[in-house]
Amino acid sequence: MLVGPNQLIELQLEEKNGPKVYRTRVEDAYDNLILVGAPLEKGTLVPVRVGTVIKIEFRLADSLHEGRFTNEAIVEKRFKSKIPLLQLRLLGDWEKQQDRRFVRVPVFIDAILTPIIEAEKQPEQAGIILNLSGGGFLLRTSYTFALEDFTEIAFKMEAESVVALAKVARLVISKSEQDYGFGFVDLREKTRQAIIQYVFKRQLELVALARRKREPRPGSELI
Repeated sequence: MLVGPNQLIELQLEEKNGPKVYRTRVEDAYDNLILVGAPLEKGTLVPVRVGTVIKIEFRLADSLHEGRFTNEAIVEKRFKSKIPLLQLRLLGDWEKQQDRRFVRVPVFIDAILTPIIEAEKQPEQAGIILNLSGGGFLLRTSYTFALEDFTEIAFKMEAESVVALAKVARLVISKSEQDYGFGFVDLREKTRQAIIQYVFKRQLELVALARRKREPRPGSELI
């Protein structure tokens, strides 16, 4: 199960005037059951009947499961405790939704790495960023990392310089190369937004390039 205690989630309820979204927190989760705080509106409890089907949505920022996820659930029980709770039973599997902040695009950016071992910075290493998103990047380097290793990374996106901390989330092994999937750690929001803007611009460039490749060359039309 992707969702766990203290995860912030959104509950979408169908009301007379259309769907309405309420933010709440997961108190407990096991198997296909989720215990959440009952939704409130201006401090007043929102009445939700047992048997109501609701849409659940939440976001994960870690690079292993980054993105937004949705599911449907049915309200099985209501608990009138100090903190009013709802017990929800999931009706299906979690579906990942594309989150613009974590869209990855292929790039080829030179990077300088400073591996960190037991809080000590190691000698600088060279690497190449192969894809990039607001949540992390895929890196190719001759340096050997292990899962959950940390590194400081420095690279440039056109005129923007980025220095950030990152953690190895996955290993991508092939016959001749060793690539690493990294997730950013405690990235400043200003820096994340700069990366997102760069990624969005890169997306537009790739779309334009693909369109040009599909266009017929002058004189190539059949008569």
